[in-house]
Amino acid sequence: MNFTKPTKKVVIRREIVQIKPASTALSGRPAVRPGAASRYKLTPTTKSHSTPSSSPAPKKTSPKKTVEKRAIANSRGTKRASDSPVFSSDEEDSSDVGGSDSDASRKRIKSSVSSLDSHGGPRRIIFSKKAFEGGTAKLSFIHGADAIAGKQASKYENPWGLAETTTIELQYPSRSQRERFALKWPKGDRDEYKPFDDLVHTIDTIATFYFPEKLSSEYTDEANGFFRRLNRAFQHKSVSEWVSLIEEFNKILKPLVEDGSIQRELRGQAKLHLNWVKRILDQIFSRTVSPKAEVLNSYKIGGDNVYGELLPRFVSDIFTHTKLNHEQMFIDLGSGVGNVVLQAALEVGCESWGIEMMKNPCDLAELQAAEFNARARLWGLDVGTVKLLRGDMTAHEKIPGILQRADVVLVNNQAFTPELNDKLINMFLDLKEGAKVVSLKPFVPLSHKMAMRNIDSVVNQFVQIQREYFSDSVSWSHSGNQHWYIATKDTRPLKIFRRKMGLDTA
Repeated sequence: MNFTKPTKKVVIRREIVQIKPASTALSGRPAVRPGAASRYKLTPTTKSHSTPSSSPAPKKTSPKKTVEKRAIANSRGTKRASDSPVFSSDEEDSSDVGGSDSDASRKRIKSSVSSLDSHGGPRRIIFSKKAFEGGTAKLSFIHGADAIAGKQASKYENPWGLAETTTIELQYPSRSQRERFALKWPKGDRDEYKPFDDLVHTIDTIATFYFPEKLSSEYTDEANGFFRRLNRAFQHKSVSEWVSLIEEFNKILKPLVEDGSIQRELRGQAKLHLNWVKRILDQIFSRTVSPKAEVLNSYKIGGDNVYGELLPRFVSDIFTHTKLNHEQMFIDLGSGVGNVVLQAALEVGCESWGIEMMKNPCDLAELQAAEFNARARLWGLDVGTVKLLRGDMTAHEKIPGILQRADVVLVNNQAFTPELNDKLINMFLDLKEGAKVVSLKPFVPLSHKMAMRNIDSVVNQFVQIQREYFSDSVSWSHSGNQHWYIATKDTRPLKIFRRKMGLDTA
């Protein structure tokens, strides 16, 4: 910037960075469950599944076979649909891997120091001592079997025409109690929570990230690993075979917990891979939000109170680009059902706040937060503190104090009115130097230039970077790529400008 000529306007620094759409997760590994853009839409009347290019053209299937194929396609539930089925419904000797859940996605990934924690400060500890203490208290969480009981029971039926329901228990990588699952699937073409899908993904995640490397390679092997064997059991239409495999898995995992092998693996890791994060968040969401997701479809479009969601891959990118770490504090202004708040506490391990004013999302967020704490212990993980507030973000008494401590502030202001955005930018004066504001619409106008006529404008205290995101990063519909913004509070350019203009002598 040249300040030798007072008449020349000073331009707020902006940088545009294009980010290519990611087809793979971290470390070059395909994501286990890519987010769906139509997460809160009601159940579609038709549904299609992609088939690998090497597979022959799909054959016509009977309605019953269609039910079998879809019964394990999605563990999130009606309003958070999966992009692909877990298992193929083709013949036994055909490919058993559907869409995003390729064999490559189940190969062992050895975690080093997280990129989120590599910006200075102590290394994050993801191992939870409480989860492995002797006589660990019984946790209160929603079992898979409970998720399809009660009001949800009428939506489910026994597989393959069986008369009786089979219930099994799954061991987790901690000393907590096992989780109960009922081996049922949704009736007809319902896109609800699927216990078969939940089980296979959970077992695969544990074998990948918790087992010692040699065992992990053996039990995630593409030919003889649990994923392939459970696939065969499904093709055989054998509940007894499924039960046998779950019991075998439990017998392998339990001694690893008792002899400290699982604990050693967790102590050696400083991060959670995104696939790992998504598995846990999927479980929480499918048990708390999915059964009640219809209440989120009732909000009026066009105002400040419009519900929309940022999907996990996009949120993870935000954490990386803002360099958020476990010693910092994060807040989501307009946090909806709390997904981003939970992801920050889980993936980064930081203190994570959210505030929402709409009743239904607030109610669901509290259900998710309660399930989150229990699930984290079930998975043996130490996570950040989650704190949720109800009320107007511009008027709540606690928000000014929180903003003074915040390191990263997220505002999904895609549908906010100009008036609300103006209120927020003035609130950001409370932020400390270096704090970052992430938004879907810019708080610093793209054409803004620092000049004498706007010397007192709040936006002069922020330096903004513009980035691109793509349509599969959010839950609302739009085509192509859009932009998101990181505005960092940095008063140095303004101070320099004022000195050059002779307004300040210091």
